[in-house]
Amino acid sequence: MALESPLFQSSMELLGHSVTHYNGTEELDRKLLILHLANAVELILKDMLLDIGESIYKNPKETVTITGCLETLKQKNISIPYLNKIELLIDERNALQHRFGSPNELTAIFYMTISMDFFREILKSHYKKDIEELLEQFTDENDLASFRMREPSNDSELESLRKLAKIHPLGALLSAMSYLEGKIDEFAKEVGLDSELRMRPPWALMSHRFLMRFGISLDPDLERDMDEVRRTRNLAAHGRKDPTREEVERAIVAIEKYEKALESADKSKVREAVVAAQKEREALRKQEQPA
Repeated sequence: MALESPLFQSSMELLGHSVTHYNGTEELDRKLLILHLANAVELILKDMLLDIGESIYKNPKETVTITGCLETLKQKNISIPYLNKIELLIDERNALQHRFGSPNELTAIFYMTISMDFFREILKSHYKKDIEELLEQFTDENDLASFRMREPSNDSELESLRKLAKIHPLGALLSAMSYLEGKIDEFAKEVGLDSELRMRPPWALMSHRFLMRFGISLDPDLERDMDEVRRTRNLAAHGRKDPTREEVERAIVAIEKYEKALESADKSKVREAVVAAQKEREALRKQEQPA
């Protein structure tokens, strides 16, 4: 693969600049983020065309559009990951080029996430490259460190989100909630509650009333704190209120306490309660069936 290709290099440079703008706090940063991400995607797709021997020109003075790239790659049976979401990104870019204003922070987070997923898959499948290695080459070191704070996987990384909350409260909140959802999923699988949660949102397990059904009790203060975490998250997710630094810091503290509460629960007793509840529900279902 032609990693020295000017198109590939330019695409990676734009991706690196996108990280810088993603960390920025100005309205212009969010607009430039979308423009850079879309252009990075377009350039990598054109480089893929060159890589398979196809021309990127539709006439001597004009290169093919991104739609043309996608059509040709499809004809060559080359799969494009996250295509439906990438098309949304391109539409957003086109709209921004023809109107004033900029996307809100939640929209910026959405498009950054899908773009990183897209590049991670493309670089691995088509170029046999790891995105983390390339980001280190094309992104400012400090910007990359701030960006990586948003993907916690353990307690030490939750601590990093406290630092991120000072700069990007919304990004830190959404990352903390993603971390919490992962912990909830782990616990649910351990005690057999995963089938219960298929019928409910992951946040159901944050409800003390739901937990009490299976013998898990939370400290009253923690119950209130988790209710507040859920409220803050819902307001932010629906664009009704941007979380403050203080709200995000309190949410992270509550999530840490909640995680410890789940870890200290007697999982064998919880499993017994889950099985009993499932048997009771099945018995009721049979009773309600017509004879």
